[in-house]
Amino acid sequence: MMYDLARNDRAHIANQAAPAFSLIRKFCACGKASTAKQLSQHGKCAACALAAVRDAIMPGDLAKLQHMLGAVKQYPKSKWGWRNYYAAGGGQAHEAMQRLVAAGLATAGRAANEMTYFHATRLGCKAAGLDGAGIKRAMEDQS
Repeated sequence: MMYDLARNDRAHIANQAAPAFSLIRKFCACGKASTAKQLSQHGKCAACALAAVRDAIMPGDLAKLQHMLGAVKQYPKSKWGWRNYYAAGGGQAHEAMQRLVAAGLATAGRAANEMTYFHATRLGCKAAGLDGAGIKRAMEDQS
């Protein structure tokens, strides 16, 4: 196999083209450290963004989101994310799921027998309290 100088040159040029400020540590208004890229894109740190999303939904909606992901007390935290679906018929459950979709915490899936299946997004997994392994488990079905 031949050594490809052009390939290394392209990688070097791409690294130089990236904004230098992206990984510099800055502080959010709440006082927590965050990257400059996060603050420039969203205006607040990840913790503040997650808190704003949690405040935008009703408390019962968060419980439904946790149920959707299997993130409830009866299961150990190491198992959370074993499921990622919620079948909602009409009424309050469907309205709660629509609020989660509007907040970006869930997506609507297929409809079957007067029920609609909803699935959590990555942001929804974080809001429900899943760790990295739990998020990966929950997202496996969605790929």
